[in-house]
Amino acid sequence: MKKRILLQFLYLLPLFILSACTKDDNEAMPQSTISRLYVSNADTDAAVVNTMIFDPADLSTFTEPYKFDSKLPDGNGILFNPYSGTVIQVSRKNKNIRTFRVNTDGSLTNANSFVDEGLLSAREMAYDRSRDVLYISSNIDSAIYVYAKASTLTGTVNAFKKLKLNGQPWGIHLDNNRLFVAIDLDRKEVQLFENVSELAVGNISPTKKITINGASRLHGITYSADRDILLLTDIAESSASGFETDGAIHIIKNVATEFIVSGKLVSPAATIRGFKTNLGNPVDIAWDDRVSKDLIYVAEKANRKILVFKFNDIGDVKPSAIASLSSSPEAIYLDAR
Repeated sequence: MKKRILLQFLYLLPLFILSACTKDDNEAMPQSTISRLYVSNADTDAAVVNTMIFDPADLSTFTEPYKFDSKLPDGNGILFNPYSGTVIQVSRKNKNIRTFRVNTDGSLTNANSFVDEGLLSAREMAYDRSRDVLYISSNIDSAIYVYAKASTLTGTVNAFKKLKLNGQPWGIHLDNNRLFVAIDLDRKEVQLFENVSELAVGNISPTKKITINGASRLHGITYSADRDILLLTDIAESSASGFETDGAIHIIKNVATEFIVSGKLVSPAATIRGFKTNLGNPVDIAWDDRVSKDLIYVAEKANRKILVFKFNDIGDVKPSAIASLSSSPEAIYLDAR
């Protein structure tokens, strides 16, 4: 009898192992009552730390952020994986992608690190947890770099594949194997790549796209599938006269019907813009889309601030909260569940 049970166990063991190693796309998000905003700073001065965390991030007044010396000068994209409790951040200068563990008190400790010498101009990142694939946009060479088995990479590596776009990508957002890409410069375009994990190396074309009416130069992007709403930042002039006051946030509703194969000129449902907003070069955006919160967070690089707006804000309005920094925020990621 014992021999029979042992044989049954040995037969089922591979199935148990396979089940344990396979990630379920529908696995429930780990729950938490915290609201943490991760900030990546673009400074190259060694005296400036390039990683900050505002915890909590949803108060009417910001408290002093936790600062961590991540050794990532010219920090760009940053993201948090709640399933592993880790942060990923990229240095545009060093072409270094590092992972940090988030401790129970919210502090960070070093984990994995890898360098891709071919990564020309890293900007934003998106992570596919179910496939363990990391996407990094690079504006100078109009490319998306793709890293397979991203959580295990160390040392010097090459991208698993390089996807070439017909415009310069900046902000990217991954939603259920769909990649939204904000195209930089005068294109004023958002491209959508469906089944992005199946795209082959080389030149790619978007499945669908939209052009934003009234926009100047798009950078930051985030999307809520639950609300079917897309938020974009517009930096307008990057350095010319008035560059520190001409930024904007565009809100696009009913995304599922607005994106079409041939492209469509779409007018925002709402735009936040004006002198009172403090928006000059808003380079990145995050949204707490919970109805009880509905807060929009912006990395305002020109004025060195983190700005918070209410989702229903429109026009020339004051932020509901402001964090004045001594560093240049380039990218943000909000963990609010």
